[in-house]
Amino acid sequence: MKVVLNKCEISIFKGARISDLVLAYSERSFKMLKSGKLCVYDRFGNLTEVDGPVYEGQVFFLKRVE
Repeated sequence: MKVVLNKCEISIFKGARISDLVLAYSERSFKMLKSGKLCVYDRFGNLTEVDGPVYEGQVFFLKRVE
């Protein structure tokens, strides 16, 4: 399935979690997410959980924690 993260379309397996999506996007970003330096937001600006499900066509953005 296709999902967008930071304006980059990523093909990911069905049943993937947000953490899987970030890892497919970038290992560095994944490490920063796990250490609490990054958060994932949906297209509406809502903070998501890293173990949340990913569905076809969703759009996410990574942001640094302030």
